Amino acid sequence: MTSLIKYISLENFKGFSDEVRIELRPVTLLFGANSVGKSSVLQAFQLVREVLERGNANIDRTIQGGDTVDLGGFKNFVHDRDLDLDNMRSVSIAIGMELGNTSIPEFFEDVIEERSDMDPKVLRFHKTLDQIRIQVRSVSVKLTLSWSSLRGAAVISGYQVGFNEEWCSEVLTGPDGRQPQLKINSKHPIFHSSDIDGEAVFGEVAEWIEPRSDPYVFRSELGVRTLKSDDEVPEAIPDSVILDVLDAVHRANADSPNRGFAGWLQGFQGALPRLDKPILIPASKLESSSNLLVLQEFSAFMSWILIGPAQLLRDQLRKSRYVGPLRRIPPRDFDVALSNNEGAWSDGMAAWQILMGGAESLVNSCSDWMGSEQKLGTGYGVERAIVQEFDVGGLTPKPLGNRRSRLALVDKFKRRHLPQDVGVGISQVLPVIVAAQDEAATIVCIEQPELHIHPAVQVGLGDLFIDGVLNKGLSFLVETHSEHLVMRLQRRMREHMLGESTDEFPTLDPNDLSFVYLGKNSTGAVRATHIGLTPDGKFDAPWPNGFFGERTVEALTPTMRAKFESIRSGRTNA
Repeated sequence: MTSLIKYISLENFKGFSDEVRIELRPVTLLFGANSVGKSSVLQAFQLVREVLERGNANIDRTIQGGDTVDLGGFKNFVHDRDLDLDNMRSVSIAIGMELGNTSIPEFFEDVIEERSDMDPKVLRFHKTLDQIRIQVRSVSVKLTLSWSSLRGAAVISGYQVGFNEEWCSEVLTGPDGRQPQLKINSKHPIFHSSDIDGEAVFGEVAEWIEPRSDPYVFRSELGVRTLKSDDEVPEAIPDSVILDVLDAVHRANADSPNRGFAGWLQGFQGALPRLDKPILIPASKLESSSNLLVLQEFSAFMSWILIGPAQLLRDQLRKSRYVGPLRRIPPRDFDVALSNNEGAWSDGMAAWQILMGGAESLVNSCSDWMGSEQKLGTGYGVERAIVQEFDVGGLTPKPLGNRRSRLALVDKFKRRHLPQDVGVGISQVLPVIVAAQDEAATIVCIEQPELHIHPAVQVGLGDLFIDGVLNKGLSFLVETHSEHLVMRLQRRMREHMLGESTDEFPTLDPNDLSFVYLGKNSTGAVRATHIGLTPDGKFDAPWPNGFFGERTVEALTPTMRAKFESIRSGRTNA
C-alpha cells in the first residue's frame, strides 16, 4: 500500500527549535552525528498518531514505540525542556500528503442525489461544494501542543489543515486549551470561482453573514459598504465561493455560528475535532426539506474540511511500521501471540510473530532474501514447520495440546538452528527484512538496519529497499550510518545508466531517493540538507562537513590529508 505521506515538518520538538521540513521520497535515508535528531524524526510520527488516536498531548509511551520509545511527556519532548510555565514553547508538527487517486474521507456519502425535481438552489449548492472538493490535490495536517499554566497540563492548542500547500482552515484554543475558534482562509484558491484573488472577508467570524442578494453590497476586510450608483460598481468584484456557501447556509436557517464558529465546534479535544463524529450545524427552525438538505450537505462539507484530513493521516499512520534500533532475540519457547501488539515491531518480535502465523509466501520471500547469495547472503534461510509436542514422562509418549508452528534458521548444509544459536546479526536483520516485505504497510520507519551485520550484508539492504518500493508499494524512512548501503544504491544507478541493470536487480528513479543530512548550524539549531543521486550515481550536492569522507581521510598521512582537505573543500560532487 503506497504511502501518501510526502513531508514532515518539526518545530520545538526535542532537538529541533526552528521549523525544519524534511521531504520524504520512497527511500529516504537520514544521516548525521549522534544525538542530532534523526530518531526524533521517526518519533514525531508516533507523537502525531497518539494525538490523533487518543487526543493526548502529554505522551510518554506510544502505540508503536512499545518499550523502545519513551517521550517522557510534554515537559521532556518540548525543545530544551523549557520549563518556563508562563512562557513555554509550543511544539508543532505538520505532515503533508499527496492524494493521487485517494480521496479525503467523508462522513456522509451522497447526501444529495441529483433529481430533476430538486430545488435548483439545493442542486447548485451541492455542485458548488463538489467543485471545491475536486480542486484538492494535496493535504497537510499541523498539530500544535502547548502547556496550559491555567490547567497545569499539556493541551492541543492548534490544529491546521492545508490544501495544495496553502493553509485552508485553522482551529485555535484559549489559554486553557478550551473554547476552540475556527478560521477559514477565504483567499484560498479553492474558494474562488475565477483566477482573481478575492479579498479576505472571512477571517474570524464576528457576525453572521449578511444576505448577498443586493449587487450594490461590497464586502471587504474593512467591513460592508453600500455603493451609491452603478458607476461605483467595480468591473469585477473579487468574489469568494465560501461567502456564497455561507449565505446559503444562513438562508437555510442555521443557528448563528457566533464568533470563531464557537457555536458549531462541539466536542473538540482542545483544538482537535473528534474523529468519530461529524460536525453538526444546529438549526432552531428548518421550515422546509430544502433547508434540511442544505444543512446536511454543509455538515458533510465542514466534516470533510476539518475531520477528513486528520482521519486520512491517522489511517496512514496506522499502517506504518516502526522497527527500533535494538531487536530482541526470541526465547526458545517462543510462540504465536493471541493478540495483536503493534509495539512488538519496535523490538523486532512482531516480525517473528508474522513468520510464525502469516502467509507461507511471506516466509519463502524472507527466506530467499536472507539466504540468497545474490541478495543479503547471510548464510541462513527461514523455515516454518508444524510440530506436535509429546509428553515423554511415561512409558508411552502422549500428544500434548494442539500442533504448533516452529521457526528455524536453516544453513546451507540444511541444518536447522534456533535464533539463539546463531550470530546476533541474524536476529537484528530479520525484522528489517520482514518489514520490507509486508505489503500491508505504508511507510516503514527503521533505525539502524545495519546493526551487527557484515558490510557485505549491509550493501544488500539497498536492494531490499528498492524491491520494497517497486514490488511491494512501500516507502522507507531509515535512520542509518551505513556507507555500504549508500554504495549499493549508487551502484544500481550507474548500472541503469549504462544499460547493465537486470529485472532481478532494477533501480529507482533518482527522484525516488533522498539522503537527508541533519546537522547543527553555528547557533546550535538543527538544519536538514537534502542530497540526491544523479542518474550516474553521484551525489547531486556536497555532504556537509565532509560526511562520508572519514574512510579516505583515515588512510592518509598528515601531509596527504592536508592536501586532500584542500581539494575536498572545493569539491561539488562525490
